[in-house]
Amino acid sequence: MQVIQRISPLLLIFSLLLLFQGCTAPVTKPDAEPEKGVTLRLQADSLIEAKSFAAAAVLIESLARDSLPPRREDLLLEAAENWAKAGNWEKSESLTNEIRSPGSDAEFILRLRMLQAERLLQLGQVDQALDLMQPPPGPESSLGLRQRFHKNVAESFRLVGNLLESARELGELDMVLLDPERRLKNQAMLIQTLSAMTDTALALLQPDPPGTLGGWMDLARIVKNRGDDPAIVETKLDAWREEYHNHPALPALLVGYFDQGKSLLEQVSHIAILLPRTGPYAKVAAAARDGFMSAWYQRPANNRPELRFYDSSDPTKIIDIYQLAIDQGAKMAVGPISKAALKALLQKENFEIPLLALNRTNGEPHPSANFYQFGLSPEDEAEQVAERAWLDGFGNALVLTPTGSWGDRIYESFRERWESLGGRAVEQQSYIAKENDFSAPIRKLLNIDESNARKQAVQQVLGVSLEYEPRRRADADFIFLAARPQKARQLRPQLQFHHAGDLPVYATSHIYSGKQAQEKDKDIGKIKFVDIPWLLEDDHQQPLSRSSLAKLLPGVEERYTRLYAMGIDAFNLLPHLQQLSDQPGLTQDGKTGNLYIDTTNRLHRQLAWAEMANGKVRMSGFAPRMEVPENTPSPNHPIQGLPDESTTITTDNMPQEMTETSVTPSRAPQRP
Repeated sequence: MQVIQRISPLLLIFSLLLLFQGCTAPVTKPDAEPEKGVTLRLQADSLIEAKSFAAAAVLIESLARDSLPPRREDLLLEAAENWAKAGNWEKSESLTNEIRSPGSDAEFILRLRMLQAERLLQLGQVDQALDLMQPPPGPESSLGLRQRFHKNVAESFRLVGNLLESARELGELDMVLLDPERRLKNQAMLIQTLSAMTDTALALLQPDPPGTLGGWMDLARIVKNRGDDPAIVETKLDAWREEYHNHPALPALLVGYFDQGKSLLEQVSHIAILLPRTGPYAKVAAAARDGFMSAWYQRPANNRPELRFYDSSDPTKIIDIYQLAIDQGAKMAVGPISKAALKALLQKENFEIPLLALNRTNGEPHPSANFYQFGLSPEDEAEQVAERAWLDGFGNALVLTPTGSWGDRIYESFRERWESLGGRAVEQQSYIAKENDFSAPIRKLLNIDESNARKQAVQQVLGVSLEYEPRRRADADFIFLAARPQKARQLRPQLQFHHAGDLPVYATSHIYSGKQAQEKDKDIGKIKFVDIPWLLEDDHQQPLSRSSLAKLLPGVEERYTRLYAMGIDAFNLLPHLQQLSDQPGLTQDGKTGNLYIDTTNRLHRQLAWAEMANGKVRMSGFAPRMEVPENTPSPNHPIQGLPDESTTITTDNMPQEMTETSVTPSRAPQRP
């Protein structure tokens, strides 16, 4: 017992020492981890400044993995934002889903909502995105977040075609931008957005009193007409400055638009017109030429460029004709219009002067910066139908197109754009345009045959005859229809007969003849379609309106209406080709649509949307401009209505704009 008593105090002291040692914090490497974190943070910031967002996201995500909440959540959100800027929305969404409860940090919650809204905009879900961004950031929110909010709302309205509200938000964004360079870019976008509206719309929607937004709208109208006599433009600009002397428009904005416009106008002094006078394209070319001349006559006599006309009927001589025009002093050229001549011209390596071809090629674009392509492409129309239906909230499409290469091209263009947006073409059928009974392809399109087959199977099992109403398929949201007016008048009643009367129908311009024909078009029913604004919005006061030109050129009201409009646009485009090419976001208000140029120098048209109901047609707005993703190749679409090299031209397969007679020419021209 004495031994135990002597040892116990020693054990007690030893145990206490062990206990104290266990409670001591473990020894770590001094400042090793903090130094690593600081280094990664600096590297990430440098990458963000260099716009290497994907690389920055990787480093920030690494920091997040080594951090604890709430620091972890903040870094995960920052990494997700940088993945979004890099275009990797899948990775961004994955990190967003890892974020746990954001707590009560109002700024963090707003950032998270903003990123989620931006993802919805990528998916075309505009209404949901706008809902998610409400309520807006207040004045206590960071400046960057408020800037982001206005930018996203402006994009939302742009996507649904509400250009005025989009411009209004860009104006709000301008008020919270501090960097002059960012302000200048934003103001340029604001003007471009308003310039995509028609003059009529800008005048009718002018606020009273005009205020800042009204000032932007008036300035956009001047910008849209900057191809006028420079002295007239300068007079209008001086009057604008006097009326809006406190307007926030930066001086550099006006310099960028108008000084460049003046320098470009000075170059258009001599234009060569390379169009055929004989052959299958002669009447098509004549309509485009008459439209071109109509626009030329509207210029002041002392400001009209010299015009020289060259016959390009023989496509094998087009290069020699182009060179002859240059030798005779041409500064710009317009044409050719036939695909064969255009293909021959593309063998030329370099174009010494700008050339605006009235057609578009297949294949790779020409590398010359002086070569531009302008066509009334039905494929462009099909793509804009896909975009409109997507923005209207639909996901499953039925497609009904005519047999032949024309119908196939329209279907493929629609399908590619529709699927790129996330839609699904659940069924496609082709009809033979020469026939009048389309019940067979319609039954297949709507799965009526399968419904009837089920009826037959049940009757065989039961051994009795059943009263049965066949049902159409239930997985379709709308029908995309490609048809000429006469066929549309036959197809729509047959669709209704086969229980598809409740499905919305979208179409290209081909369903509309260009003239109001209420009695004939009643059978088409209610339908939405795209077309050129010149046919839908006739301002009788304008000298180049359809009604005004019809008094001088009776052919305007006939089969080539859209080609007259194309000729007008061709003339008005010439002074601005370089500027449109240098600024891909810029648009030119045209008779065939709001025009812009892509990176391959191909012109595209934002068309007008119209609704037909009870045979009456009314314009309902403009198609929104939805950019094709960067990894999607640019479509190479030819001019609407040019026949194929291997196609015999008849009234049955000839496009609407070219139908003249049933005579088959001895030599069929090319089709793209």
